[in-house]
Amino acid sequence: MSDPRFEEMNCEPPTPKDGGKKKEFTFLCVVDDSDELSRAVRFSCRRAQRVGGRVALVYVIQPAEFQHWMAVGDLMREEAREEAEQLMSVIAESVTRCSGMTPAIYIREGNTTEELIELIDEEDSISLLVLGAAAGDDGPGPLVSYFMEKAGGKLRVPITVVPGSLSNEEIDSIT
Repeated sequence: MSDPRFEEMNCEPPTPKDGGKKKEFTFLCVVDDSDELSRAVRFSCRRAQRVGGRVALVYVIQPAEFQHWMAVGDLMREEAREEAEQLMSVIAESVTRCSGMTPAIYIREGNTTEELIELIDEEDSISLLVLGAAAGDDGPGPLVSYFMEKAGGKLRVPITVVPGSLSNEEIDSIT
């Protein structure tokens, strides 16, 4: 008995389009101040180790709302950039320790969801967007909600949502 949904599914190994050159898998994590970030980063590091890939980190600086005086706006932007670089440095060090590879680092300014979509479109090596879901009763978090409800179909890569309640051991066992 066959299922028509799977009749066109090609189960033969694909023919390499790049002369047999192996594609690098890059797991993109969004850096923010959420508790669940560590779960997404650990998942990404472990998957990267298993498949010989790497982790990429992106931090999106929100534009300053108050820009009445240009100098004040420039100072706010500079301070936000410094904070982003410091946070990225700390997380990149953890990623290097955990995965054995230095992560790719992206710092952008603008709307987080728009910048994520744009980055994924620009960087062919990005293979998967990894998001951590909040473990509390307030829902999974704004990015998870947005991509699951509204924009998941806009991405050219799959999304993995890592529950914030998973332990290190549980993450290690599924990766």
